[in-house]
Amino acid sequence: MNTELNTVLQKELDTINREEHRNDRPYFDVSFIKQYPGLYGLMCFLFVLTMGLLMYSDSFGTIEYTVCCVIFAVCNFFFFFHVNPSYQVKDIDKGAWKNCYTGDWYMEVHVREGFIQALMEGDVLTPAEKARLQSQYQKKGHLYFADIYRLRTR
Repeated sequence: MNTELNTVLQKELDTINREEHRNDRPYFDVSFIKQYPGLYGLMCFLFVLTMGLLMYSDSFGTIEYTVCCVIFAVCNFFFFFHVNPSYQVKDIDKGAWKNCYTGDWYMEVHVREGFIQALMEGDVLTPAEKARLQSQYQKKGHLYFADIYRLRTR
């Protein structure tokens, strides 16, 4: 039904994904420590305190020390890796896990004016859809990807 429109939207999203290096891969990132040094320091202090308590107590042994260290390492793994998920047309108006991570990006990322002009001048949209899109653009001063996507889904 709207595969041609979806293809055009996905090409634009692919351009944004390339420009913003959005490729769904995890990257090592120490920005957590830079943003929350007190929280990270408290986490390390509590880890040392827990390890001291485990060593002081006669009830705990090597297994407990190892489990505590593994839990600390796993928590740090999640704090030090960042994923920059890519934008996909198929995620618009869907309850995808990526949208939980990135928010409702399709209602937050503005469409470039050059892309809007290309849509208005192209033959992907019908004259009625172009008029509706132009009306939305004049009212808001910008468009979101959801505005374009919803032209044919509602």
